[in-house]
This record gives sequence, C-alpha cells and structure tokens, in this order.
Amino acid sequence: MTGGKTRSSLSTLAIIVVIGCAMGWAIFQWPWATDAAGAALLVYIALEWSSMSQGGRRMLAAALAAAATAVVFLPQALPVLRHGLAESTFIIGLFTTLGMLRDSAQSSRLIRRCGEQMVHQRPGHRYAALSLGSHLISLVLNFGVLPLLGIMITKGNTLKAAGGDETVKDIRKRRMMTAVLRGFAMMTVWSPLAVSFTVIQQVVPDLVWWHLLPLQVVLSFILMGWGWALDRMDFPPHASRLAPHRHQTDFGPILSLSLLVTAVVTGAVALAELLGVRLVVGAMIVVPLSALVWLYTQQSGTAPRRLALTARLFLRRLGASLPGYRSEVAMLGGAMFLGTVVAAFVTPEDTARAIALIPLPPIVLAVLLAWSVMVAAHLGISQLVTITLLGNALGSLSAAGIDPLVMASGMLGAWALSICTTPVGAAVMSVARVADVPVKVVSRTWNRRFVLVGALLLGVWMVILSLIL
Repeated sequence: MTGGKTRSSLSTLAIIVVIGCAMGWAIFQWPWATDAAGAALLVYIALEWSSMSQGGRRMLAAALAAAATAVVFLPQALPVLRHGLAESTFIIGLFTTLGMLRDSAQSSRLIRRCGEQMVHQRPGHRYAALSLGSHLISLVLNFGVLPLLGIMITKGNTLKAAGGDETVKDIRKRRMMTAVLRGFAMMTVWSPLAVSFTVIQQVVPDLVWWHLLPLQVVLSFILMGWGWALDRMDFPPHASRLAPHRHQTDFGPILSLSLLVTAVVTGAVALAELLGVRLVVGAMIVVPLSALVWLYTQQSGTAPRRLALTARLFLRRLGASLPGYRSEVAMLGGAMFLGTVVAAFVTPEDTARAIALIPLPPIVLAVLLAWSVMVAAHLGISQLVTITLLGNALGSLSAAGIDPLVMASGMLGAWALSICTTPVGAAVMSVARVADVPVKVVSRTWNRRFVLVGALLLGVWMVILSLIL
C-alpha cells in the first residue's frame, strides 16, 4: 500500500514538473527546461508502465521503435528525439492541466443542474439542447461530459418514461447519446483548449490562430446543424410516440456555465497575447487558476477555512487524477513523439516533389488529405499521428497557393468528424459503454451518415474558403 502511494506521489510530481518546465521554456526560454520536462515525462511513464492499458503500451512501443530507427538511420538523431519529446511534453502539459478544470467541474452543482436541464427537454428540442449543452460542458469537462450526461440519460430513459414501449426507449437512447457525442466532437473543431487546436498550431506553417477561430466557430455550427437536421429526418415529429412534456427550462445554470467558459477561454487568449506565447501556454496557466477559483466557490464557511479546504481538495485530486491519466499520457505523448520522429525522415523538399507529381489541383489534394485523416482514424490510426506526419505536406500545399487557414480548418473538421466514427476512439467507446451497445453500433449505425455527409460538407467548406482567401 505504501509503495503504491509513493509511486502515485512521484508520478504526480513528475507531471507537475512537465507542466512547469514546459511553461518555463515557453515563457522564459530556459535552455534546460525542455530536457527537464522530457526527463520528467520519461520518469512518469516508467512509474506507470505496469498499470497502463494495452493500447498505451503499444503506442509507446511504436514510439520507441521510431526512436531506435532514428538513431540508426538519421545522422543527427539527437536533435530530432529531443524535439519530439519537447512537443510531447506540451501536449501532455495541456491535457493534464485541462484535467484540473475537469476535477473541479465534476463536483460542481452547476454542471449537474445544466445536465438535468438538457436531458429533460421535450423531444423536439432535446437533440439541440443536448448537442449544444454537451458542446458547452465539454469545454471544461472534455471527455468527462460523455459519462456525465450519458449516466443522466440512462437514468431518465426508463421503460416507464417511454410509456412501456421498448422501441421508444431505444429511439430516445440513440437520439440523446448521438447528440451528446456529436456535441463533444464538434468542440474540437474550434476550442483553443482542445488538443486538436494545439496540434494544428504546431504543424500548419504560418497559421494565425485568431483568424482561424471565427472560421472554426462557423464550421462547428454547420456540422452541428447537419446533425440536428439528420436527427429530424430520421425521427420526424409526427413519428414521436413519447409522453407529453411538462418540464420547464431554467436557463440560469446554462447562462452561468456559458459565462464561466467564456471567462476561461478569454483569460487564456488574453494571457497568451500579453506574454507573447502560444495559446496552449496561456491555457496551461489560466486553467489551473480557474480550477482553484471554481473549487473555492464550492466550499462553505469562512474565507480561511474555504482556502484550506480548497488547497487540500485540489492537492488530493491531483494525487488521484494525474497518475490516473497514464494511458492517455501514453497515447497522446507517444503519438506526438511518433509523428514528429517519423516526419523527420521525409524532408519538405521530398514532400513538395511528391505533391508536384500528382496531377490534381492543390485544393483537391488538400481535401483528400483531410479525408485521409478520417480514413486513418477509422482504421485505428490516431488523428494526432496522421496530422503530424502530414505536417510537411501541409507546408508544401501552402507553398502551392493553399492558404494555411484552409488546411487548418479542414484538418480540424476531419479530426472532429472522425471522433464519431473511429471504433478505437475513447469517445465512441465511452458512449457505447454507457449506452450498453456494441462499439460498431455507435460508430457505424448511429453515425455513419452523419460523418459521410459531414465529410462532403467539409470538402465544400474548404473549396469555398480557398476561393475567398
């Protein structure tokens, strides 16, 4: 028991060092910080290896194989490996700091009240409410929104509530769970707090994120609107056999959560601009502070007592959650390292020559590259790996006249859509587990049309953007 506690404490400390050193390099340019962050990440992986999932171990094995290959075949392997490790620490730093906000959100009564308001909507409004609500809550809970709303849906979707009709019960489950999944997935299209946004900033050359953000908000609403339209087509109002609706919506909790999310995102953006650093660094500073403030507001008593309770709870939750992220750290960090190292074997000049040989217009190639991310994800290859490997190709397309905003928008849209269909994705597996259905039902039966038509809409969107920009 004592050994387990010691390991958890050391793992927690290792991730805190990763976060601190990653920010130290980004803000102060300390030359030793990236190596220290990388070393701390390797210590964490060594400590948690025995408890990782098989998927996490396989990803790390692939990353290790890529590192060994680089040592053998690359004349300057060390800088490549250090760069790959540095990029991994930034991704891990963002993911684990976002987890701090999730820890505070999960104990918040505000989140539970928002979830209840979304679940208890009448059938005609329920999909839109759950989709938008999941979209909003996922900004602070990330993957945590899926089990939170999923459990609420499961508890509320009883046979009695469906009038004793098993078919109605199954229809309600499908509609509500797909709304939650799609709402979460579309958050990754635009959110500066999402891992996808950070990766795109790293691999797309000359990307101006404040020009990208408004475009992505529009794209997310286009894709969410398609999801709502598909729900209406599949389950038109006249086909509903549900009991009369009597719930009155209270918009207070939803408005409060909207203001909270706006404050966190605005704070991250403002701090990044003030310090002249990447947006991910602004988020890594603001999110833990926001988590502390949010946790403080949940306590009662005098100010000193609330401060003491907040500090104790925050540290206790860190000690439980940071070691618990072992498999996610392996998957995210390993994928980022793998993609960065493998990309070093292909020079930008080689990529440019290969693209020049393809007899297709650059915008068609751009759309095909975005779709390739979705195909690879469906085959079980992480979007992070695919997009990192495509980094050189994205630069070549920019040189061929495709605006970086077009490429970034297409890749983010493809990442989000593929979340709904990849059978090995955490989101699909989480929804399948909560809904008690096979993974293939969620990825194929429930979401195939949404993703296929969404891919076509994404292609049209990229063409229109290329004409405008």
